[in-house]
Amino acid sequence: MNAAHPVAAAAMLLAALAVPPSPVRPQDADAGRQVEDSVAALLAAYAADEPDKVLAMVDPRGFAVYGSDVAEVVRTPAELRQLMADDFALWKTAGFGTPANLDIRVDGATTSAFFDVPFSAGGAPPVTVRFATTWHRDGDAWRLMQAANVVPTTGSSAHALATH
Repeated sequence: MNAAHPVAAAAMLLAALAVPPSPVRPQDADAGRQVEDSVAALLAAYAADEPDKVLAMVDPRGFAVYGSDVAEVVRTPAELRQLMADDFALWKTAGFGTPANLDIRVDGATTSAFFDVPFSAGGAPPVTVRFATTWHRDGDAWRLMQAANVVPTTGSSAHALATH
């Protein structure tokens, strides 16, 4: 067995274990809409380079933000401010489009929201960024506990590589 087979086997196993989305219970529909609104507010505040607004949306009990570079692991307000300062020193401007492939899962006071969103910086053409976020209910608000993002590839899936 060559080195490519364990990767393909792992991908097949993950696909086989995939569980269809759980139905949204009526009591969770409101929470899902609130988290969707929180996602939009977070993206808008980040794109506007408003660190105080972004920090107001993170969980005061602690948070982790994983950027697109392995060195970008943020766990404190000071680190988040520095990440944003570095981003805007490089980009000058940023913008997010409408999230697509939005998948929100509500389980009591914890919710996850995964989505793809067009992102442009410094006047460059937009690229798709994939986000995975986890939120915690804090009174009437949802606070960001975790976020990770990546720029997904196109044409590099196991299926595409195996069939071409």
